[in-house]
Amino acid sequence: MIGHDDVATVDRVGVGQAPVDARSELLAAAKAGDSDFPDGEHVVLTHFSHVGQVTTKAGETIFVVDRRAVLAGTLAPRGQNAILFFSGDFRYLGQLKYVHSRPLWCEGSRLFLSGNLDGFFNPVKGNAIDLSDGFANLKGHRNSAYGSSVGIEN
Repeated sequence: MIGHDDVATVDRVGVGQAPVDARSELLAAAKAGDSDFPDGEHVVLTHFSHVGQVTTKAGETIFVVDRRAVLAGTLAPRGQNAILFFSGDFRYLGQLKYVHSRPLWCEGSRLFLSGNLDGFFNPVKGNAIDLSDGFANLKGHRNSAYGSSVGIEN
């Protein structure tokens, strides 16, 4: 379980239970596995936060990260936002790009967003992303959740 200080306790082979800095592990995995990860020169990382984790029907943990970056050297820097997903052993699984619909919180197998997922080429629609069948089988839902569905009536 992740606490306020982003330290997890995970089983390590031959070590047993050992505290792990989840954010550092996720950042290292993103740098190694995400071909779109900001290079620090042309694209600059401005935000990398561990949002939480979801649990699949099979009992697997999927970590969720909010990553934002800007294009460097432009008069009006434009952002590159993405929700990154990682396996329970901190392996990069993939991402969903967004413009304004940043990830807010995780509950059970769902990730709730600020409004409906926007952006281009996203395979799911809605303000909640269901990962109950794993990252490879994302499903979008429209849930009435205060703070996520942009109002109680929406």
